[in-house]
Amino acid sequence: MLIRILVLLATVVLLTIGRFLLTHTDKPFMMLHPENNQTLGKIVKFFGIIFCVLAVFSAIAIFIPNIFFVTTIMVISCIMLLVMELMLLTFLTK
Repeated sequence: MLIRILVLLATVVLLTIGRFLLTHTDKPFMMLHPENNQTLGKIVKFFGIIFCVLAVFSAIAIFIPNIFFVTTIMVISCIMLLVMELMLLTFLTK
């Protein structure tokens, strides 16, 4: 039961991050300006879509009692968060 609650929390976080990134493809956020840099805008949009898709899979994982599926989705989510952070780090102004 606790794992389902934690996966639900992860689903909400993934959906929030994905929605935030999709709504900020043309607005500045966190010292980043995707409205001025087309490459950054594409990266933000790509990761927004990825996190929304991962949120859908995570929501499905709540109802499937397969621990391998749940673990796989959570590991992929963590890896994608790390990749996103590292890619966005390269666009920070110094």
